[in-house]
Amino acid sequence: MQRVEFRFRPWVRNTCRRAMLWGIGGVALLGLATWWLRSPDTAPAGRAFGALAFYGVLFWLTLFKIWWTAGKAAVVVEEDWLGYQPLHTFTLKKIPFDKTFFCGPRQATESLRIIHERRPDRAQEFFLNLAVIDGRHEFLEVLGQRLQSAGLQQVQGERDTWRRPGFALDLDGT
Repeated sequence: MQRVEFRFRPWVRNTCRRAMLWGIGGVALLGLATWWLRSPDTAPAGRAFGALAFYGVLFWLTLFKIWWTAGKAAVVVEEDWLGYQPLHTFTLKKIPFDKTFFCGPRQATESLRIIHERRPDRAQEFFLNLAVIDGRHEFLEVLGQRLQSAGLQQVQGERDTWRRPGFALDLDGT
């Protein structure tokens, strides 16, 4: 089986770009107002503007990092694992299929609930936001095939839901 990548939906990147432009504009306006209102005895205003400029640049760099990350794949499905890219980190996080117990939609949301073994004998829940994935229906098809080849079974009567045999879970979310 081959690697399949699904990108972030275009609105994720566009939203970050708009926020970066508005952020630059806001910091520039505050800087201009501070410059016009300056006087020789307003050293605190100068320090305040310096702090404002620092946090403005930090905010802009954070948005730039998110914008850059949104240009990569949101999720990657390999033969043995699912990888997801959080917008706030640089590295792809992986969930091995052989350590996955349950995968299904979280009720009343656009999230996919995945229960997997993070440490030996310790299960962890993870919620993957499907709203940001471009081609999420195709993603769920590919994911279902890989989960079934890893031994999980599709739950009868539940769409896009798979469970490892012997794993007990109330499907109402508890």
